[in-house]
Amino acid sequence: MKKFLISILTLLMIFSSFNIIYGGESNKVKARFTQSDVSGTNFKEIKITPYGHDEEDEDYNYYIYLPSGYFVQGTSATYVADRNGTYPFTVYDGNNWRTFTYKVTDAEKPDKDDKDKEDDKINLSFDLMYDYEKKQILLNMETDKVRNLVTPDGSAVTNEINYYIDDIDNNQVNGFTITVDEEPFDFKVLKQGEFYLLIYISPINYNNYSTVVEYYGYNFASGGQYTAYPSKDIYDDNGMYEVLVKGNDAQQVFNFNIDDIDYRRPSVYVSIVNDLTFELEAADDFELAYIITYDGKYVPINNPDGNSFIYKDTTEIVYNGDYLFTVVDKKGNRTVCSYKVKNKRKSTKFRPKISLDVHSYKNTKKLFENIGLEYKKGKEKKEYFENTLPGYMNGKSPDIFSPDSPISRAEMVTIFCRLNNLLYDSGAYLKTKFTDIENHWAKDYIAVGSKKKYVSGYKDKTFKPDNSVTRAEFCKMLTKISSYKTLLNTLPASSNYDYSDIRNHWAESDIIKISSRDLVTGQGNYFYPDEPITRAEVVHAINKLYGCNTSYKELEYINSLYNEYYNFDDINNHIYYNDIIISLIGMFREKQEDPELTYVE
Repeated sequence: MKKFLISILTLLMIFSSFNIIYGGESNKVKARFTQSDVSGTNFKEIKITPYGHDEEDEDYNYYIYLPSGYFVQGTSATYVADRNGTYPFTVYDGNNWRTFTYKVTDAEKPDKDDKDKEDDKINLSFDLMYDYEKKQILLNMETDKVRNLVTPDGSAVTNEINYYIDDIDNNQVNGFTITVDEEPFDFKVLKQGEFYLLIYISPINYNNYSTVVEYYGYNFASGGQYTAYPSKDIYDDNGMYEVLVKGNDAQQVFNFNIDDIDYRRPSVYVSIVNDLTFELEAADDFELAYIITYDGKYVPINNPDGNSFIYKDTTEIVYNGDYLFTVVDKKGNRTVCSYKVKNKRKSTKFRPKISLDVHSYKNTKKLFENIGLEYKKGKEKKEYFENTLPGYMNGKSPDIFSPDSPISRAEMVTIFCRLNNLLYDSGAYLKTKFTDIENHWAKDYIAVGSKKKYVSGYKDKTFKPDNSVTRAEFCKMLTKISSYKTLLNTLPASSNYDYSDIRNHWAESDIIKISSRDLVTGQGNYFYPDEPITRAEVVHAINKLYGCNTSYKELEYINSLYNEYYNFDDINNHIYYNDIIISLIGMFREKQEDPELTYVE
């Protein structure tokens, strides 16, 4: 009876769900490894083939635990390694078992040790420039020695490159990467009118989930590099960021939305379908890249809607234990989701438990660690403001805007050049025949704008840049500039004024066209066509022409930017206060995003 009880106890121990079921670690169990590439990736497929049980029995099935802890019964087993590290495989052969390890070093770029990093530290300088001949922006980069530089349009072994940046539109973030000896340097360029902002983004710091960025400001119409405030910032998430680009003569507020900074790992939800197979739902605020399944398969995510994915596993669930799925996005953030299965039955000698602990290998869990901050799905909408019209006016001084002062011909042509995105030409004034602009601050604007016939010169070959623009002349300018004809046609004529002082005036038809749309209006029966038009009247007309009617939130936002970066003493309580601050800051439209994801730490 005593021997019988001992036998029962032994069987219970064998059939228990404890990881190491029977026997002991033995060198009698042997295995060989082979490695192959996974197409389209740097990942490696590891294949383990145990041997030694019986050389004549080629079809003998071993019990093999994969690095994920998943159990396989067969002559061999495979697992895809998507990162460098030491991968454990535990093999059982009857009463004997042994954990084998296979080291992967080329699935990802290996980290250099500190000394190598210091010895091969890349020193470089960069600057945004403007090629006045090609009328194109470029990034000039110089390195400390000859290196392998790769730009989006090609590669070269050199110590200096000029990368020309195509098609920079107002208020659009243009991002690109230049690789120096395989180390990426990420940049973004923004344009608002004649101002540019260059952003250099340092590599992601996964120790604190943030990255340092550096800002550089430029104005190639009136000078080169301007000062950016702040000069540095920290990005710890997507969202709105503000930068002031300022020179001695002008400034511009950049307010832009960053949407490709990502430190959040994917959210993963695993369920069992019909008690037979797994279904996995993954979502991220950046594009998803791939899945490594619990049984070691690589599943690429090629989905038009790259921010979410549903994966249906076709392998029937058999064993109890923790099933691991690894989901990774294109920024390298990874989530390892464990799903515990209980009460499964299998008619074999024993029921293995799926678990990492079976390996008795201390570094196993490092292969399955999460990278990034956790987040979950949410229904909240994220609000941000998009700049639709750059600022185009400056004050007369840091404290004075002079809203009721006449606007000069030089100021007027400068505004038209800024609003119509004219290309810069630092030597354009040399090609004109004007005799009175050589030493004027607006000489290049005058040269470019007069060539476009925004403002004409006089028969005596003068431009008279400091003369005031009359109300009639301003109306004529708006009607003859080709880019404004479409805007005028879309703006309905809603008023019918009868001004007695414009009859038979040389600009009568132009005044009627402009005043009927309430862009510029007179007082009572008088328009005063030959009186100077004021700076405030000009910005009111231009804002109305460009459709800058604001909502309460938009005006509140624009006003907050004005209060932060400007302080003119003479515009408070002005009838055109709203128009003036828009002319300084620019027009911002409220936009709604529904990213489906709300971040939580």
